Amino acid sequence: MTSHAPPPQKAPTNLRKKPDVIQGGASFAVQAVHTTIRATGEPLTLHVASVKDGRPGAVCAVVLPGHGDGHTPKGTQDLSDRRYLLARHWRVATNEWEWEFPRGMGESGETVQQTAARELKEETALQISEDSISILQIIHADTGVLRDAIAVAEIRLDDSQDYLPLEGSKKPNGADWELDNFRWVDVKAFREAINRGEIVDGITLSAFLICESAHELMQ
Repeated sequence: MTSHAPPPQKAPTNLRKKPDVIQGGASFAVQAVHTTIRATGEPLTLHVASVKDGRPGAVCAVVLPGHGDGHTPKGTQDLSDRRYLLARHWRVATNEWEWEFPRGMGESGETVQQTAARELKEETALQISEDSISILQIIHADTGVLRDAIAVAEIRLDDSQDYLPLEGSKKPNGADWELDNFRWVDVKAFREAINRGEIVDGITLSAFLICESAHELMQ
């Protein structure tokens, strides 16, 4: 595909001095970034937030292959009626239960694959190998105020195992405290839930779009 990206341009601001940490700690920090607008010379202070020093995190798009029409070549997975795993998280920022993909921030020294595998186990008690993880893209939750990087990790489960007992009103032993339950959702139901406003988390919506775009390109 032909790229239509514009040529690189200079930033419209100049950094005046080293950013000040105005609120911070081991897990969360807000920096005041002091700049000057190039066009006018006026000073401008911007604020940027980061979690765990901006270490890369991962969002887990867990895919359970369907059974298709029975004509899938041996050794391949049929994703035509694939389902995604959604977890119901309690989010203090919205004061609501939200349907989201499992996700979390990286720890020191982790690869994004290791982060995805660890977070999935912590949140759902599902243990998977790093070989089953494909990193599709790196996204940023909010380029205006957050200094972060989130790996979109597609995880295809082996359809020879029965993962459906994960779904229900009770979470499995070892799952995270902030979770309530889980759902396997096919693509049509996922899109319908988006249209009804039942899935509102931006990271989950972005990861779903990226996964679906990747699947469409493979067809």
